[in-house]
Amino acid sequence: MPAMLDDPTAPAIYRVSGAPPYPVPYGPLPPDIALRQVTLRDRVTIATLVPFASPHQVPHKLTAYLCELLNREIDKGDTYPMMEPMPLSSFGTYWFANFGAVMLLGDIQSVEEVTQMEERGADWAKECLGSFYVKPNYPGRSSHVCNGGFLVTDAARNRGVGRLMGECYLDWAPRLGYTYSVFNLVYETNVASLRIWDALGFKRIGRVKGCGNLKSYPDQLIDAIIFGRDLGGEGDEYVSEERFDKIRFYLKTGSYPNGSDRAEKSRLRSAATHYRLVPNINGGGDGEEDKLMLKGKEVISDPHKQYEIARNMHNLSHGGINKTTASIAEKYHWVRIKETVSAAIRNCPECKDQAAKQPQTHPPEHGHMDFDDLPVTGQRGTLADELMKAHAEDGARLQRELEVQLNGERGQAYAEADTR
Repeated sequence: MPAMLDDPTAPAIYRVSGAPPYPVPYGPLPPDIALRQVTLRDRVTIATLVPFASPHQVPHKLTAYLCELLNREIDKGDTYPMMEPMPLSSFGTYWFANFGAVMLLGDIQSVEEVTQMEERGADWAKECLGSFYVKPNYPGRSSHVCNGGFLVTDAARNRGVGRLMGECYLDWAPRLGYTYSVFNLVYETNVASLRIWDALGFKRIGRVKGCGNLKSYPDQLIDAIIFGRDLGGEGDEYVSEERFDKIRFYLKTGSYPNGSDRAEKSRLRSAATHYRLVPNINGGGDGEEDKLMLKGKEVISDPHKQYEIARNMHNLSHGGINKTTASIAEKYHWVRIKETVSAAIRNCPECKDQAAKQPQTHPPEHGHMDFDDLPVTGQRGTLADELMKAHAEDGARLQRELEVQLNGERGQAYAEADTR
């Protein structure tokens, strides 16, 4: 799940702008960054995110496994821009020179315990779930803007690992002194990654047209999205998928999820008065979970399912953002439905075709009307048709006035004849 574009052969750069103190290469981490216990999507499996301040702290075989994992992604040719595999001698510095974290199964209490696990012959293909790094996106005076790279193992997919690492990234990056995050290169076909960053409050701040020559799409060049997000102080800007999963677990079992502190237990008891769980009519045999409901609406915590609902609802009538959002909000609840709908509409092939066929009827310098909330497709005589007709007439009038100014009396005569 990459989100970077830096040169793996370039020397490491460190943060030297923003708020001091500035990091020392391979120096100690800030005191408020410590091992972080998390619970996977099944609400039972415990894992630990272990932070590392230097490549020398990471056991050799674990480093080799992560390097192999990265090279498999490079060889797939669909997510990373690199074409050649990275040698193990370069990987440690590339991934861990600034800051790196590894998610491992179990409740791990120290970095030293990871070394002991390797000495006991740990199988990292089973114990390791993923990893991410944080480093400056730019050098020097802009080095307080960071970037991240993420890896999720095949065995960990669909277990919420990517989302949990993304949430941890948002917590730890500002503690490392960064104020803004940029993800330079997320290919548009990497839907899982796009949905996670959309759901975590990142904004799509740019698009690089046709920059990906990917293996799975040999006959076309794929666009890439540039994501950006302020770090720190997000408050209630987003409600994590993990929170809804914890509420679901508490309502279903009557017990608190592993690792819950006193404050979280209080929040769960309070949530139980507002949420309810509707049992799956098939008893869970079809793989579907019980439905979490809030005020008669189904709570959707999975970003993948959110996107599918938005896409399917939009495809019913190819309505605009507000119309589709309102239709979804009648039945479902999640944070920032409108942003999910916006992403679904942007990726709708039929709407893209309609937009390409739409004639430009207004001079650019006079701006344009916003048809965002009108149907993308419609029949003759709809409000959209009338507005577009009026807009076209206004554009023609402005064009005639311009001709009068440029051509004097000849233009005046032409304009008068044209209006008879």
